[in-house]
Amino acid sequence: MLTPAQVAELRRLAAKVPFHFDLAGFNAVLSRPFDHRQVVAATTFESAGYALSHIRNSIESYADPAGFAGGPNALHVACVMYAGDSPLIALDDAMYAKYPIGVILEKEMNPGNPVYAERAKSMHTNLDGSFYRKLVADHGASFFVCNNALSGLAYDVAREVTPPGTAITREHVVAIHDELVEHFLPGTMLVPTGVGALNAIQEQRFTFLPG
Repeated sequence: MLTPAQVAELRRLAAKVPFHFDLAGFNAVLSRPFDHRQVVAATTFESAGYALSHIRNSIESYADPAGFAGGPNALHVACVMYAGDSPLIALDDAMYAKYPIGVILEKEMNPGNPVYAERAKSMHTNLDGSFYRKLVADHGASFFVCNNALSGLAYDVAREVTPPGTAITREHVVAIHDELVEHFLPGTMLVPTGVGALNAIQEQRFTFLPG
């Protein structure tokens, strides 16, 4: 059981990391000229993977002449990763190779399972990365990462890589956060809050598809 002082220190270390939000750039992405618009939300790494499939299926439903007949590139799909470990799907292979992201994921998804714990050590690439890139390059999909969630994940990474008996510093957490942002996959933007982005996107005529 953590003491009040320990809880306060944990909150300080994992607190939101400041960054410059490009509001005009955010609005420019949303105003791109697509006839149809949809937004998907993800709260876990697993649901983010499902979101990629939802995006593909939605795009195909409009591209298929036997479907909704929107034609190629008729649908702009956005995805907001606004909680939990969902932002980890937005990172390139360099971050998977450098940091124990697999370990972080398995501790969240399969805590205490030795089989999964061992498997996690060999997770050095983003298995969904090529799919993610293709959705952006071929179909103009847009991805948004919540800064609150990413700040918490930066702390999780710092905790995993800090040697036992060594104190985690706020400076290290901030440095990891900024490095993760630099290694976002193409088509990804950091936003102050995922819930705020989700609301703003819907106000721009994007229909909401639950993750």
